[in-house]
Amino acid sequence: VDFVVNAVDIDARVRSTDPNAGEAPWQMKTTLTASIPVVDGGVNIFCDGLTAATDLREVVQVDVIVGSAASVSELTRLRILENVAGVASDSGGVIDSDSIEAGLLTLVMRGNTAYFNTPGLRSRGVSLELEDAITIHLMESDGAAIDDAGSEKKQETVKRLLAEAADSSPDANEIEDSYTLNGAFYFTIDRVAQRAHLEPSARLLQVCPFNPSRPSDTGRMVLETCVTRRDVRYRDFPWRSGAVSTAMEISAAASEDRLDPTTSTEARFLTSMLGDSEYARELAVDFASAVDERYGLDGRFTRAFWVNPGYEWTPTQ
Repeated sequence: VDFVVNAVDIDARVRSTDPNAGEAPWQMKTTLTASIPVVDGGVNIFCDGLTAATDLREVVQVDVIVGSAASVSELTRLRILENVAGVASDSGGVIDSDSIEAGLLTLVMRGNTAYFNTPGLRSRGVSLELEDAITIHLMESDGAAIDDAGSEKKQETVKRLLAEAADSSPDANEIEDSYTLNGAFYFTIDRVAQRAHLEPSARLLQVCPFNPSRPSDTGRMVLETCVTRRDVRYRDFPWRSGAVSTAMEISAAASEDRLDPTTSTEARFLTSMLGDSEYARELAVDFASAVDERYGLDGRFTRAFWVNPGYEWTPTQ
């Protein structure tokens, strides 16, 4: 489908001093031409690539809270990385922690209130969705960038991959309908569903695999010091029976369930991380309430997610 759109100044015709009076009563301002392939999801082509990502940053802010707190006043003293999608980080995306509790990540997505409450978006229930989340778990000591064998430490390799420039051209990645975000990640486009999905690059998985193999019983045992993990996959939270939960969304309202330390989803999540105790259950309720009180969660365009910083090794590893 090919079409042409002309943008004109309709007020020009009523002003007698306008130079377009007479045979040309309307002043031409802009002419736009476009072509849309007649395929499923074809219109989504206009939203692909770097331009759409840039536009999204104008109406959405993402903050990361490191640690846990029992009140809003305690929360304000935690390390809070604000607007992580729009501000360059000197740390290369690396967050250090001395314990599971101190390393708990809270991902807060905050949409612009004026934008998301416009009548058209509000009536259609347009919301922010956390499509995918991937974490990289590094188990190396701080210090020199080179290990004892003279090789670059994996943490430095990951930083270097993350620092590589994005490339939104369709030919930047070997996979069809995908765009390179940096050396570590790219996203693919599902044109039929009009959704994008985050994927790790082959170079990242060479350094930090999804499922590290068990060291051989013969010869020198080489242990993995970096692994990659999916915490959110297609808006869902991957989980296997008997495993510790890796991510969840904090309830948007102070319901009776969330306020009950014995039954709330938040309590079950933290006790799976920290062990079943009254302290962990109460902390879950108090911290969720503090996040809600500070940010005003609504389940639509202001949402918060917990990510477990711990990595659970399986028996086969």
